[in-house]
Amino acid sequence: MDNEVESFTLASKAYKGLLEKLRGELAREVENAPASAREAVASLKVIRLKKPDEIWAVLGRHNDYIVIPSTYCSCPHFTIHVVGMSWHKPCYHLVAVELAKRSNRFRDLSEKLTRDELYEIVYEILYEGRSRLLRRLVYGG
Repeated sequence: MDNEVESFTLASKAYKGLLEKLRGELAREVENAPASAREAVASLKVIRLKKPDEIWAVLGRHNDYIVIPSTYCSCPHFTIHVVGMSWHKPCYHLVAVELAKRSNRFRDLSEKLTRDELYEIVYEILYEGRSRLLRRLVYGG
């Protein structure tokens, strides 16, 4: 049991250090945001789903992604490169959310979604790759 606690403590400290470096890099990336992040913000594909505990979604061409600002993205880049390889370069989804927050240019569904709708959107994105419900709410139909 002590080894498990020690392992968890070490992993937790390592992830905290990684997040600090990621957040520093994210601040630099927002200043020179990639075209993909700027386009997502300009076309209002960045959506706040919940506040004050912020949960966001970024709509992509093929997939949608869940973003916890400065902390997590459900995209493969984040899983493989940031978590798996300890890279500090954030994905464009994290950059797009920060850019959207700074410019106040995003769709805000946080006041309109029921808890069940929020759960369904998160589930669909994480398990199916995109949310039919979110797209229906954003684009109608």
